[in-house]
Amino acid sequence: MRQLKKHLIPILCVLLTLVGLLGGAMIIRRLQANYIRQNYTTSATPTIFVHGWTGDKHSEQEMVDAAQNSKVARHVMSISVTPTGIIKFKGHLTQREKNPIVEVVFKNNRAGEVQDAMWLKSIMAALRAKYHVTAYNAVGHSMGAYAWVYYNLMVGNDAKQYPELKKAVLIAGPYDGIINNHKLNQPTEFPLNKLWDDRPNANRLLPNGKPKIIHPEYRLLYRMRARFPKQARVLNIYGNLENGTHSDGVISIPSARSLAYLISGRVQEYRDYQVKGPNAQHSRLHQHNFFVDRALINFLWKKTSVR
Repeated sequence: MRQLKKHLIPILCVLLTLVGLLGGAMIIRRLQANYIRQNYTTSATPTIFVHGWTGDKHSEQEMVDAAQNSKVARHVMSISVTPTGIIKFKGHLTQREKNPIVEVVFKNNRAGEVQDAMWLKSIMAALRAKYHVTAYNAVGHSMGAYAWVYYNLMVGNDAKQYPELKKAVLIAGPYDGIINNHKLNQPTEFPLNKLWDDRPNANRLLPNGKPKIIHPEYRLLYRMRARFPKQARVLNIYGNLENGTHSDGVISIPSARSLAYLISGRVQEYRDYQVKGPNAQHSRLHQHNFFVDRALINFLWKKTSVR
C-alpha cells in the first residue's frame, strides 16, 4: 500500500497540474475570443493580398500570418495567374467565413503594374461571378499597391461585373516614380525600364499635395482620378529610412504620398501612415513588420478608430 501511495502521489500531482494548465489555456482562449468579439468586426468580406515586383506567395505570407495569429482573420483561398492569364483557384470562399483572406500570386512577377491590374480585372470578375463576392478589402505592396489603384480607376463602381471596394491598405506604392538603384532585378526593356525614373530628393510635393515632377505612370492615374470608388476607405503606408534620402530605399516619400492628391478628397476616408527607421526599408515593410501589421489589422477590422 505504501508503495502504491508513493507512486500515486506524483501521478496525481502531474494530473492536477495538467488539468490546471488546460483550464488556464481554456480561460485564456475564452478571454481572447471575447476580446476579439468586442473589439473587431467580423464579416464575409474577403481581404485580397497582392504582391509587388518579383514577389511570390512568400511576399504576402508574413502579413497574412500576422492577421491569422491575431485570430482576427483566416486565409481560405489562394489565386494564381499564369503568364498567359489563366486563373487558378485553390481553397474555398463561402459566405459563412469570417474575415476570409485571399492571396493572389502572379506567376509572371515582372509583368508590371498595368498588366497586374488587367489580371486583377479578370480575377475580380471571376470572384463576382463564381463566388458571388459583392464587396472586398484590398492589400497591396509596392507594384501591387499601384495595381490596386489602377484597377479601381479602370472599373470604378461597376457593381454588375466587379465587387465593391470597402477598404484598401496600400504599402509603399510607386505612384510617381521608382528610384533607379541600378539593381539587377530592374527591367531593361521598354516600357518597364522607364518606370525606374526617380532619384532621392529629386521630387517634392507642392503645398496642394501635387508632385512637382509628374512621371508618366502618375499621369496615367491622374487622368482617371475621378473614377476611384467614393465609398472606399484607404490607408496609405510608406517608409522613411531617415538617412537623408527621404525614401524607403526604393520609393521616395513624394512618390508614395502623391496618392493623396489623386484620391484623398474623393474617398470616404484617407490616411497616411509613416514607418520610420531601418524597418522602413521597402522590403521590410511587409516582412515581420510589427508597425505595418498592427496598422493593417486595426484599419481593416478594428471596431474603434484607435490605432
